[in-house]
Amino acid sequence: MPSMLRCGSRQLRSYTLIITEKPDAANRIASALDAEGKAKKKSEQGVPFYTAKRGRDIVVVPALGHLYTVAGIKRGGRSFPVFDFRWVPRYLAERGESRIRTWIKVISKLAENADKFIDACDYDIEGSIIGYSILKYACNNKENAALRMRYSTLSKEELEKSYTEPLSSLDFALIEAGLTRHEVDWLYGINLSRALTTAVKNYSGRYATLSTGRVQGPTLKFLEIREKRIKCFVPTPYWNIKAKIKVGRRVLEAEYENNPVEIKAEAEAIIDSCQGRDGKTEKVEMKTFQQMPPFPFDLGSLQIEAYRLFRYKPIFTSRIAQHLYLAALISYPRTSSQKLPPEIGYKA
Repeated sequence: MPSMLRCGSRQLRSYTLIITEKPDAANRIASALDAEGKAKKKSEQGVPFYTAKRGRDIVVVPALGHLYTVAGIKRGGRSFPVFDFRWVPRYLAERGESRIRTWIKVISKLAENADKFIDACDYDIEGSIIGYSILKYACNNKENAALRMRYSTLSKEELEKSYTEPLSSLDFALIEAGLTRHEVDWLYGINLSRALTTAVKNYSGRYATLSTGRVQGPTLKFLEIREKRIKCFVPTPYWNIKAKIKVGRRVLEAEYENNPVEIKAEAEAIIDSCQGRDGKTEKVEMKTFQQMPPFPFDLGSLQIEAYRLFRYKPIFTSRIAQHLYLAALISYPRTSSQKLPPEIGYKA
């Protein structure tokens, strides 16, 4: 990569470098921030980035999700417990991630001539870790000098506001929470998985890799408890009594006030006592109430409703929500918030 970027015929000698979480977000942010709405897409070794002009030059480069991860200092081996770890590029810890090396190299080159850094990754724990680790490791320890764009939608108005009114620093409390979670996950996973694998080998004499972790282990235990309860459940029969009642030309359905009935003979006796008889209306109540609109979806309630209505799997619903977010049609989906941000135009 040349030491100087070019924007048309101009060389970019200094610029603001904005880090985003994904390529689609980089494209939308660059287009929103460019004064003419015409950000230019460029590519280096297959890594896309965008240049824009808004008072000064801006370069927007995306990550590919997490570029860094937790790994042991000593590689290999099956001994445990292991407590020594560090954050490393993913290509050093995971197979099949060779393009991460190129991605980090390009970001590092783009950082060389930048004099201002902004983290514009998603404003949640994972997004905060992604931006922080890139600024620290790929941008030569710029995490303490960087500003933070905070937004919940990718609408032009909100992106412009989050750029002109950024947070003065990264959210280090959120970052620390995320780093701790990843590190604890690694400690649980590596040590308990090795312990299980060793136990199986010592018991059976055969080697079989078993995995568990901070979330996986308890979740499997909950599933085991639930499965045992299902298999041990003895259903109790009961009966609900309903009647179709003709009132004038209308046919109404009524329910027995003491439903359910647990004794079949009692239910049959109640039915026999009502057959062919006229009913008497003892009381009529009428109520007027205001039907309030339902709360907006958060991701969990959206996934539940999508499965109930369409049998969509949660991961499929999550992908749809992510596409809608990147198209600036909904707010950031991976949150428990049920507020509708005013920046999205809801009127058709």
